[in-house]
Amino acid sequence: MTNGFPRVGLLVLTALAALAPGPSEAATKLGKATPIVDPDHAGLRHWFEVLQRSKDGTTVARALHYGDSTIVADGLARTVRARLVERFGDAGPGFVSAALNPTWNQRSDVKASRRGAWEWRTILLGGAGGRYGLGGIVGIVRGGSATVQAVNPAGEVVPQKHVELWYQGGAGYGSYWVSVDGREIGRGSAASASTDDRRFQLDVPDGFSTLAFGATGGTVPMYGFVLETGRGGATWEALGVTGVGSKSFSTYAKEALRPQVELRKPDLVVVMLGGNEAGYPALLSKGGVAYEPTFDGGVSTILAGRGEASCLILTPLDQGFVDEVDGTARSRPGMANLVAAQSRVAQKHGCAFWSTWEAMGGEGSALTWGRARGIGTGDFVHVTPAGLERLGGLLSDALLADFDAWSAGR
Repeated sequence: MTNGFPRVGLLVLTALAALAPGPSEAATKLGKATPIVDPDHAGLRHWFEVLQRSKDGTTVARALHYGDSTIVADGLARTVRARLVERFGDAGPGFVSAALNPTWNQRSDVKASRRGAWEWRTILLGGAGGRYGLGGIVGIVRGGSATVQAVNPAGEVVPQKHVELWYQGGAGYGSYWVSVDGREIGRGSAASASTDDRRFQLDVPDGFSTLAFGATGGTVPMYGFVLETGRGGATWEALGVTGVGSKSFSTYAKEALRPQVELRKPDLVVVMLGGNEAGYPALLSKGGVAYEPTFDGGVSTILAGRGEASCLILTPLDQGFVDEVDGTARSRPGMANLVAAQSRVAQKHGCAFWSTWEAMGGEGSALTWGRARGIGTGDFVHVTPAGLERLGGLLSDALLADFDAWSAGR
C-alpha cells in the first residue's frame, strides 16, 4: 500500500494464540446454556427494535462493549460480533481505539501498524488530565502515523464508506492528516485555546479498504477512529483496557465520558467488569453488599451518556487461585457474592443481565476450565481464545434466543 510513507509490517491482532493446542474432547463439553435475565425484555428492547430495523439495509445497530482483559484481545466479543453480522449484516468495525498497542487493546476485525513516536495514556494508569475518549485509551502521536485495514472474520476485505477520526484539541497541539487507500481526504488542526474533544468525519461513496492518519507540526492525542460500511447491520465495538476495574472509570474528569458516548449514539451499552475485583474483602460477607457502590460507580459513569440505549451487564469469569502455602488450586471465595451484587446493580439501572459465571458452571468452574487442555491457561483466572470463543457462543445463543422471543411476542 502507498500512503505517503514507507511500507510497514502489519500487526495481525488475532495471532497470539494461533499455535495453542486444540481443546480436548472433555473441554468441548464445558459451559452450559444460560438465559438472559431481562423481564419483559425491558433492558434490551431498544436494541432489539433497532436490530429489527437493520434488516432494511440502512439502519445500524451499534453496541459498545466495555471491559477488562477478557475482551482486550477481542476475545468473546469477536464471536458475538460474527454471529450478529451473520444474522443482521456487516455495518463495519465501528469505533476502534487508537491505542494500536496490543498491551492495551486489540481488535480482530482490523489489521494495524504504526510508525514514529507514540505514547499512551489509559484510565488504568492515568496521566491524560481526565480525558480518555470513548475507549479509555489515548494514543498520543508525535509526528508518527498508523494504518488500519478493515476485514471480515474470514479475511476478505470489506469496503468501508464512512470514516471518523476522534481526537483531542488543546494549546500547542499540532495538525493531523487523514487518507484512505493512499489518497488524502482531509487535514485539520488540533490547536485550541482550551482542551476539548473533536471529531473529523467524512463519507467516501466509492469505498476504501485502508485508513491512514498522522500528525505534523506537533502532538495530536488520538482517541480512535470509526469505520463503517455505509449499509445496515450490526456493530459490536469492544472497548477493553487491560487491567481495569470499576474504580478505573473514576479517572475520567467529571462528565468527560458522557459526551463521548452521546456522540457515538449507541443502541446497546455492555459492561463487563469485576474480573480485577474478585479478591476484594468486601465480597466475603453480607452477600457482597459493600462491593455494590464500587461496581455501581463504574457502571453509572459508563451509562451516563447512553440516552435511550439498552444496557447489558455481564459478570466476569469464575476465578481460582493457587495457595502459596501448599500449592493447591482453590476456588476464589466471594464469586457468588460478586455475581449477586452485579445482578442487583443491573436491576437498579434497568439493564439486562447475563451470568458468565453461571455459563462456565458456577462455583469452582474456573478450576475445571483451567485444567482443560486448549481452554485453560493455568492461572485459573483467564481462559484461552478457544475458551472465550465458547463463552462468546453461549452469550450469542442467549442474546439471539431473547431477540427471537421478543420478536415473536411483539
